[in-house]
Amino acid sequence: MPWLATRITALLFIVFLVAFNVSAAISDYHITHYTSQNGLPQNSAKGIELDKDGFLWIGTESGLVRFDGQRFKVYDADHFPLMKSNRIRSVALDTAGLVCFVDESWAKLTFDNKGRMQQITDKAYLGRIARFQKDYLAVQDYSLSLFSGEKLRWAMVLPELVYNSSVSFWAIRKLKCYVLVKPGVISCIDADKKRTTVRITGLPANHSPRVQGLLEQDSLLFYHTDKAIYQLTDAGHNELKATLVLEADLSEVTIFRSYPKLNMYVIGTGTHGVSIVRRKQFAAYRHTNGFGNFYPQVPYGDSGVLTAYGLLYPGASRLGYPFNVGPFQGVLRDRRGHYWMDRVHVISDVSFRVLLVEMDENLRELRALHNRLGSRCIRESPDGRIWILTSAGRRLRYVDGDSLRWLPEHCGPEQSVQTFLPADNEHFWIAGARIMAQLNVKTGKQIHYKSLEDYNIETLHLDRNKVLWVGTTGKGFYAIRQGRVIKLPLDKKGSLKDVHSFMEDHSGFMWMSTNNGLFRCRKADLDLFISGKAREVYYQCFKQESGFNTNEFNGSCTPSAVVLGNGKFSFPSIDGLVQFYPDAIQELLPVNKIMIDKLLIDGKPQYSGGQAIELDPDFKYLEVQVASPFFGNPANQQLEYRLTGLDSAWQPLKEDNTMVFNSLSRGNYSLQLRKQAGFGVNNVITTSIPLFVRPFFYQTFYFKLIILLAIALLIYMIVKLRYAYLLQRNRELAQEVASRTEHLNNANRLKEKMLMMVGHDLQSPLHFLGYLSEANYEAVMSDQTEKAGSISQQMKNTSRKIYAFVDEFSLWARVQDEQFNLKKTAFSLTSLVEELETFSKELLKLHDNAFEFKTEEEYALYTNKELLKAILRNLIENAHKHTRGGTISIHCSRDSDVTCVIRVSDTGKGMRPDVLQKINELIGKAGTVSEFDSGERLGYQFISDFAARLNTRLTIQSTEGEGTTVMVSGIPLHRVGRQEKVAVKARKGGTVR
Repeated sequence: MPWLATRITALLFIVFLVAFNVSAAISDYHITHYTSQNGLPQNSAKGIELDKDGFLWIGTESGLVRFDGQRFKVYDADHFPLMKSNRIRSVALDTAGLVCFVDESWAKLTFDNKGRMQQITDKAYLGRIARFQKDYLAVQDYSLSLFSGEKLRWAMVLPELVYNSSVSFWAIRKLKCYVLVKPGVISCIDADKKRTTVRITGLPANHSPRVQGLLEQDSLLFYHTDKAIYQLTDAGHNELKATLVLEADLSEVTIFRSYPKLNMYVIGTGTHGVSIVRRKQFAAYRHTNGFGNFYPQVPYGDSGVLTAYGLLYPGASRLGYPFNVGPFQGVLRDRRGHYWMDRVHVISDVSFRVLLVEMDENLRELRALHNRLGSRCIRESPDGRIWILTSAGRRLRYVDGDSLRWLPEHCGPEQSVQTFLPADNEHFWIAGARIMAQLNVKTGKQIHYKSLEDYNIETLHLDRNKVLWVGTTGKGFYAIRQGRVIKLPLDKKGSLKDVHSFMEDHSGFMWMSTNNGLFRCRKADLDLFISGKAREVYYQCFKQESGFNTNEFNGSCTPSAVVLGNGKFSFPSIDGLVQFYPDAIQELLPVNKIMIDKLLIDGKPQYSGGQAIELDPDFKYLEVQVASPFFGNPANQQLEYRLTGLDSAWQPLKEDNTMVFNSLSRGNYSLQLRKQAGFGVNNVITTSIPLFVRPFFYQTFYFKLIILLAIALLIYMIVKLRYAYLLQRNRELAQEVASRTEHLNNANRLKEKMLMMVGHDLQSPLHFLGYLSEANYEAVMSDQTEKAGSISQQMKNTSRKIYAFVDEFSLWARVQDEQFNLKKTAFSLTSLVEELETFSKELLKLHDNAFEFKTEEEYALYTNKELLKAILRNLIENAHKHTRGGTISIHCSRDSDVTCVIRVSDTGKGMRPDVLQKINELIGKAGTVSEFDSGERLGYQFISDFAARLNTRLTIQSTEGEGTTVMVSGIPLHRVGRQEKVAVKARKGGTVR
């Protein structure tokens, strides 16, 4: 009975899912439509050609358009003055594959090898286009004409063109003009004007299209309707065979171009722009109820797939077999063709039982084993044993007859195995969340790969070389080879950071599904990378436009991708199973060269032509735009650049393919561009532009040479001047040495003279002092008090003279020293005179002389007080010596705004002329070392030397019998306070007796 209930349940599910079929989700083509809203300047296509460099050229009524697969570039009369009109009549390729076009004014234009537009003559134009190089037919103004070069051979009016002037109503091929008469019937006129009726065979039955027309491409002839395009080929006498090329909704078709190598058709229309059509190479299948979020799958039969949700076929399900699997995702097809998967058997509303079911190739149940923990992954080891990973990912079990055997837990509490893969009967690879290890199922020993255990591992694949490929969530993919973990490079967009599955095909490609598309690369390139023999890997990306319903594929299941019985690959996505024949995929590779499309220096266009571009040293910016036509997935062409001389690292080019460089320093540079041209090591296309930034004048060789010569000349002049200076200095030093020698000799003589002078001038006073002492002693002993007092007074005066002489001599000796510090201070002249008056008071009384001080104003002097005091004291003493009962006066007045003159006058006997002359000579030699005599002139020696030291002038005026006046002029003045001025004024005119 349980067996019967199970069979009845299965039959009910089969009946329920008879209509649970699978169908293609989208059409067989991917169509991209371009109009004035997304790139074209205008919507009328007047000509379409693909040149030798891979650019698609489109003639419109608003200019010529160049399309590189991503970007449009418009050539119009506003920017290219050679164009007389923006309305393009026709576009053609010359024999070299270069584009030529004719505008509305019949101007023939093309481009030179530097990309510059140029105009050519009619004859040159006809000579460059292949079909015009021999006889050719042309239609114009309802007439059909035959030309030989520029020569018209004949012309005839075609009535069909008079009644229907539609361009697509006729076409020319191989010196034959085909005019569409009615559906399936064509009138053909050859070069001999012979007309025949031609029938089209191979069209669908009851062919009566709403729209029809003829199209040509080189030597190909096409017939189009509103639903399809057919290629017409000769099929015998007056018959053309129609072969279906494309099925699509078509209207106002004026141009059709077929490029099989690019998997691309280009359709131009009269008012609806241009469409690019590509045949989809992949197919995605869903259930008819719209469900398409599949995970694990196994092949069934030739083209079917068995999933946890049922049995699927590309067209319609032959059999639907639902399995109530709950959360469990384990499914396996073993080498015998038997199927293993979980089934949930509901016992009641609150209880159920999980069974591991084995079915034969016809999905008949062979046995059911109690599997309490469910299955996350089911695998078969080489010896045919069936292994199960529990749904929690913590234990392995294996089938032993009609029971399941347990292995000990193989991971810690923070780890969870998501998939496993038997390397042989004893060693299993286990991987998942925080675990990547090789497990010995007999001993339980594990070898961990710690560098991968921080990641979440989704899938494992072991290739024929025993290299284990590891796909992770968000961390890329890795290879484990001989115990070493190698991280593989990501694609340029980083989509390979999530790898759900690995599949190898017979053409040597590795296929990988991700969250953002399907990728393939050469398996040999990956092997070279993990061997250290390659640094980059080229990945080819397939996106939704290739036939998917979505770019997001599913993973974290085993198996996540399988090979069907018919050789197709099947990958699960969140919206359908993506299936395809891997060896039949012919996706485009970026093999076109990289071309410099625009080069601006400070906004001004430049043309390199392979030559170095020279830039001024003060240029502001260099803008370079490149183009490399590619009509495949943009992710499969990645342009990079670097500016050697500035940076050696390659940088990705921006989406607009533009680079801007600012203010480069002088020197040579090379702007290098590259792209990977497809699979294989060093399969790279490069181009470069040499750049030279001219130096400023001060950075040139000639400037440096001039500077070097100037420096050399300067050094020469410095050396020469230094040499001259040293010679002059040497002469000066020689003179100074001679002067010093003479001065030293004079000084030595002076010292000898001074010793003799001191001995002579002090000998008499000291002898007199001794005599007075003896006389004083006798007077004291004889009680002659008055006499003793007089003698004591004389002794006192003599001692003071000796002291004054020694003091002044000491000061004079110090002044002779060149290191003497002439310290200047500010002091009052009045206070100085008062000190002199006090000092000389008793001395003046001896000769009954009077002292007088006169001044016009209060003066504050700024000089060395000690020297000035010595000068004035000596002058007062000299005046005292030669005056009896007279007056000695000091008078001060200004001799300039900043200096004053002091006059010391007496009323004594004056000087004889010879004495005055000698003293004046002595004054003239002041400050020099010379011989001098002792006696009276010694005082003037002191006075003149002191005055010279003070930088003042000494002048003597003397008349014998009338007195002497000595003037000390040029004494610096200093400001004096108010109180001192008042005190001085009170003393003006004062006399001392």
